[in-house]
Amino acid sequence: MASRNNSKTCKPRVADEIMAGMRELQQMMDQGKTPEQMFTVKTIAIPDPAIYRATQIRQLRESLGVSQAVFAHLLGVSVILVKSWERGVREPSPLARRLLDTIKADPSWWLTSVRERAAA
Repeated sequence: MASRNNSKTCKPRVADEIMAGMRELQQMMDQGKTPEQMFTVKTIAIPDPAIYRATQIRQLRESLGVSQAVFAHLLGVSVILVKSWERGVREPSPLARRLLDTIKADPSWWLTSVRERAAA
């Protein structure tokens, strides 16, 4: 009968990973270093999305050549919401404005990419 190998490949336990991180932090403090001296620290600035007024939203929709209903479907929002944006009753959320920024950057490319994904 063949002998069985009882050794297991073990994943490190979460507690062990936490303790390793704590030891690393202690080492940093003992050496009098800052986190920036011990680790790669990157700071990025993310600009706020553009503000869209009623006329700009309508112009963007029209640049796609779609109705309010189709535009709403493309964005994943209700027709009532698109109508309220275009009347100036409501403003798009920051997330919606980010999407509108993406569309505005290249309307024809965006519409083509949506159509391609729908056909797949």
